[in-house]
Amino acid sequence: MLFEFLQPLISLLQAYPFLFIFVGMLFAGETVLLPAIFLAVTGHLDLAAVISLAILATVLSDLAWYGLGRKFPATALARIPGRHSNNVVRGLERMFSRKGAQILFLSKFVYGTRTITQVLAGVHDMAFRTYIVVNFLGVLALSAALVAIAYSIVGSSRQLGDIFERLEIAFLLFVVIAVATNYLVSRLLRSKWSR
Repeated sequence: MLFEFLQPLISLLQAYPFLFIFVGMLFAGETVLLPAIFLAVTGHLDLAAVISLAILATVLSDLAWYGLGRKFPATALARIPGRHSNNVVRGLERMFSRKGAQILFLSKFVYGTRTITQVLAGVHDMAFRTYIVVNFLGVLALSAALVAIAYSIVGSSRQLGDIFERLEIAFLLFVVIAVATNYLVSRLLRSKWSR
């Protein structure tokens, strides 16, 4: 078999799916979250456990970036790739002192700004209580939006029956809609932030 070498990993994944979701969310974010939510919505995983682990892992990961910004402000900012040449990053830096909480919340929906925004929250000494509440609400809102998209795709595909006989097509549609929505929101917010 071509993928025999993957069998031990697949067995481990089947035995401990939530461990893989947690660790995967720490390092890969939505790459792990999208299939996990889809599997939960289709009844293969517990949705509450998936969302809880996703939120916990994301908040822990974000806290590490926030802490980096608090502890090493000048160093942390200097290490942001493309900071000087990227209009969005420069726009975020300028706006953060005035609208930090809004930017922190909205950054969850703008691919490529999440990590930078966590560091900026630390660099700009955002109050920890404000940071944790706004960040948590942003993570929760993104998770809820993805679950809503997944439920609508799966529900629609079940109603269409034969057209979506295979669940893989519904998953592909879910990913395409989630990515397209993220792209549109990102484009809108990036244009505002780069002014």
